[in-house]
Amino acid sequence: MNQIRLNLLKLLPVFVFMFPLVFLIQVFIFRPYFGNMDDSNLLILAANNDPVSYAHIYGYRPDFGFINNSSMLITWPAYALGSAFGPTIFFATNALLSFSIILFSAYAITKVLNICSPATILAFVSIAFLWPYTSDLLFFPSLQEKGVILGVALLFFWIHFTRRKRSPFVFWFTFALASIVAFSTKTHIALFLPAIIAALWMVNWRERASNSPDRLVVATALLLLLGFGTVWLALMGDYSAGTQGERNLSFLSDRRFQLLVILALGYASYLSYRAIKRNFCAIELVPLLIVLPFIVSFSVWAVRNYYLSVVSIGLAAMAAVVIANFKSKYVGPIAALFCLAAALVWITWRVPQIYQPLASIQEFLTSTEAQRLGEQEEVVGVFCSEAPIHFNRYAVSEGIADLQFKWKPDGLEDFEFVLGDSRLCSFNLETADWELRWESRSGEGYALYRNNRFTG
Repeated sequence: MNQIRLNLLKLLPVFVFMFPLVFLIQVFIFRPYFGNMDDSNLLILAANNDPVSYAHIYGYRPDFGFINNSSMLITWPAYALGSAFGPTIFFATNALLSFSIILFSAYAITKVLNICSPATILAFVSIAFLWPYTSDLLFFPSLQEKGVILGVALLFFWIHFTRRKRSPFVFWFTFALASIVAFSTKTHIALFLPAIIAALWMVNWRERASNSPDRLVVATALLLLLGFGTVWLALMGDYSAGTQGERNLSFLSDRRFQLLVILALGYASYLSYRAIKRNFCAIELVPLLIVLPFIVSFSVWAVRNYYLSVVSIGLAAMAAVVIANFKSKYVGPIAALFCLAAALVWITWRVPQIYQPLASIQEFLTSTEAQRLGEQEEVVGVFCSEAPIHFNRYAVSEGIADLQFKWKPDGLEDFEFVLGDSRLCSFNLETADWELRWESRSGEGYALYRNNRFTG
């Protein structure tokens, strides 16, 4: 039995790389096309600028409420390669980047929690991708939440790296590097400060590290200053002002809020049980401190689904703590494999739901129906405001420049043709007599409709 366990432990680090393998297989099977969330803008920007200029042009926008240079820099490889080699390489690069960031965060956070092992790393990565909103990172390469996760991971790695005897120069130099990256990602980074500061003090107290209390006090003050500065900048910006919530109790009925509360209460109950059994370690509170600020944020923030992708590392850390504390030598690795299986089943089911609609964009643009509409210089209505600028550029790249896409805030009844799908650009066809004219081969993507009441 011991030999079986040893062989299993040797294989666990290999199992974690099933994620990028599955991601790449899905990309090459479904071949998603560029989307309508910043993609055409950033493809052009990446093709014509070096990485630093690209990040600064699109990331340094204090009037909008953010300085996101680091997050934008992380997206540059996918957009640069996508502009050169096409959408398949674009999504493949983004998938590998997303996996690498989650894997690094697993290493950094489990190191700080003092539970780093093949089983906990595998469980961490698996639960992170099992969290429903993490898959948005695969679907929308422009999302800056990848940068937030990396920034948090760097700060945790800094805590781990400097808990041993380090010179003041090394301590402050690595602190500066991690902070520059972390606090130029997105406002979300401020919500991680309770966990980061708690981990900083707990680790140094637990291991009696060489970092003096004075040094820790200064580092804490600087972290708080950077966090408050990030939030202040967001509140002053035009974009961030539009993401503030309704400031009432309506968030209590939000299923996402309820799910996070249930998971947090479950983990808190687990820690309470460990405290009763006198097995509790204070550092195990850190995952809870990652999740709690996001629960509170529902009361003041209009939370979008992809914002919650960053919560995945807190929930993953909770799972890692539970698995690390199993007494049996066999239960931990088996539980990690169960997490892996659950995550792979979820990804296999979820990813095609978005990759197929994305692929259908190119499928439509290369269809005979689109060619005919282009020859007639038709204008096609779309159901989301961001789509026209991107779709028009894609039409040019596919050789039908005379086909135009437009959006109208007061409805699409004035268009003879409209294009939409149920997920990326959802539509409402109840107010007119619509006839289906084209749909993707999978039946899961965009579809073209004709308004039979259109008079011209």
